[in-house]
Amino acid sequence: MKKLLALALLAFTGVVYAQINQQCPQFTVNGTPQYQARPGDQELCKTNYAVIHRCDVKAAVAVFEHLTVASMSGPAKRKDNFRPDPAVAPECQASLADYATVGKTHDRGHLSPAGNNTINDQVMSESFFLSNMLAQNANNNRGGWRLLEAAERQWATAPGTDFYIISGGIFDQGHPVTGNGLGIPTRLYKIIIEKNSRQVQAYLMPNAPITPATDWPRYQVPMAAIEQATGMQFNLGQ
Repeated sequence: MKKLLALALLAFTGVVYAQINQQCPQFTVNGTPQYQARPGDQELCKTNYAVIHRCDVKAAVAVFEHLTVASMSGPAKRKDNFRPDPAVAPECQASLADYATVGKTHDRGHLSPAGNNTINDQVMSESFFLSNMLAQNANNNRGGWRLLEAAERQWATAPGTDFYIISGGIFDQGHPVTGNGLGIPTRLYKIIIEKNSRQVQAYLMPNAPITPATDWPRYQVPMAAIEQATGMQFNLGQ
């Protein structure tokens, strides 16, 4: 009972839980970011990534990965096993029906992409939880964002190099809502931290077509722009 009361107090005061920091710290640099949590927000640990899930939009605001050659060069093949995440509270959980209402203009866009989760079939399957998805503009997901994901995997093939990656959606005031309360982010961000040098690359994109897709590098921004847009302090020393 004391534990439940403590968790309720944390949610009420807006302090994020420390589940990721305590149970799966291997996915973060200097722990999870400081941010103003809302009632119902959850931290979730998966086998190959971790999530800060925002209840009121039924989507992730941050997904954390440690990208290595091993994590992206295993034998598992992509299988489109999209499904709700049973670890998310029912009232905060996105459904396939929610995404069906978005239509053909938006995809169920991975934050920890399938290509980063090839270690085994279980890890691949977990990457298809809806808690790892955003309602992402289809052109963006299949174009500029996909090329950015491909670039991060290419960089991680360099000998002795691997990366911590943080990706998420930004739900600016007045963002669209569809389905049964599923929020559509207005912007997307990705932070890529090289493990050894701690060099940081940060990208901030509109949830809109990137034309041409090869223009994705022009969305690189200072870390301060990500922190301002998300309201999070990532503690990266930048």
